[in-house]
Amino acid sequence: MRESPTATGGEPDRPDGYTGPALVTVGDGPVLALEVQLAGHFEPISGRYRWQGRVRGLTEALGAADPPAPGTELEIETPEGTGTARVTAVDLWGSHLVRSVSGRPFGARPQHELD
Repeated sequence: MRESPTATGGEPDRPDGYTGPALVTVGDGPVLALEVQLAGHFEPISGRYRWQGRVRGLTEALGAADPPAPGTELEIETPEGTGTARVTAVDLWGSHLVRSVSGRPFGARPQHELD
């Protein structure tokens, strides 16, 4: 029987994800270099991969007069890939929370890390 990663002192289970710089585009607007924190997982019931996260500094980069509202689609490009997300809300710190619309903009963890 295998021990869980936490039982052996390793990292607890964690989803696939990416944290760091990304290029973010809202509609036909300019490409913005911002910080993102993204995570995702496969949902076996729906058979789909879901990801979500937050984009920091989007309102400041676009100007406070025209912040992206919930429902706004944006493209996120990381060094690992590109995906489309929809803004769902703004958190208490002004970061835009996003949820996936298309494929993930980050790679999956290698299978051996999941065992």
